[in-house]
Amino acid sequence: MNPAHWVLFAAVADFALMLSPLMLSSSLSAFIEILLLHMLVCMVVASAIWFLLPMHYRQPQRFVWLLLFFFSFIAPILGAIGLLLMTRYSLRLTDETASYAIPVAVGLPEYDIQFKEAHRGSQGAIRSRLRTDVPGQVRMQSLLTLQAVPNKVSNPILEDLLGDSTDDVRLVAFGMLDSEEKKISKQIRSETAILEHALTSEQRYDCLRHLAELNWELVYASLTQGELRRHILGQARHYAEAALSLDVSHDSGLAFLKGRILLEQGEIEAAEAAIQQAIGLGQSSTSALPYLAEMAFLRRDFVAVKQLMQQVSNLNLASRTRAIEDYWVKRNNEINFSDRRYLPHI
Repeated sequence: MNPAHWVLFAAVADFALMLSPLMLSSSLSAFIEILLLHMLVCMVVASAIWFLLPMHYRQPQRFVWLLLFFFSFIAPILGAIGLLLMTRYSLRLTDETASYAIPVAVGLPEYDIQFKEAHRGSQGAIRSRLRTDVPGQVRMQSLLTLQAVPNKVSNPILEDLLGDSTDDVRLVAFGMLDSEEKKISKQIRSETAILEHALTSEQRYDCLRHLAELNWELVYASLTQGELRRHILGQARHYAEAALSLDVSHDSGLAFLKGRILLEQGEIEAAEAAIQQAIGLGQSSTSALPYLAEMAFLRRDFVAVKQLMQQVSNLNLASRTRAIEDYWVKRNNEINFSDRRYLPHI
């Protein structure tokens, strides 16, 4: 039976009790009997109303039930009817105003392997907040936000600030660059010390690979310039070649790193051979094809560039790479040559 029917049944029973001959009796036993029957009716009302309430209104259970019981006990008949009307009316209002979420089937998001490019997009905003006409406090806050930006993007900005007219900005920029350079140099010294010990071929390979990666990081993060940069590139190449010369199982990442180092040194043919070796070892085409296309462009082999870009067009690459792919593959489209996305690559 519906709890609301129990409330109505209890209200009718309470009304019948009030009209019964017991109400006209003046004896103590009649009073106790009426009191017990009325309490029983109120217990039924309180229990039924409690079940009608939403779950979050039933807590704490004991006190909510006692509140309903005493309300119906103090006001015979009217208490039960009043509780029922208030509960039903309140629930109706809740049902009408409540908003329910409607499940909707959504497609899977497209995963962009170059999501870090968002940092590059914010580079101009950071530079604009570091201009000399910006208040010093804003400049310092913007300078500190560079700690969360990849070194490839942040370090060139910091280098520009080494000649800033404001001492605080200049010192903070120098400190950030110096701290990053010291951290990598400390790791290089640590790996070099390990290399002097008696190592197995696998241990020597890992140590040489780490040294090649650390030296490359100094170049990639723009922490070296001029002659020092050329020397560090030579060191990275030396360690990479030494690791690849060992009679151990090679990974594609080291061969790919060697190709990038050789490309940076301007040895295009050797760099292409290293990239092809990396592909043979399992390197992803997503990362290799753009470099092969760049090498073909440097050789002025534009037919090969277009062929490679047609392969790139089937991959999910960053917007900047897609802009170059549009230029080489979709030749019939209207190209806006003032678009800065194209200029660094043409």
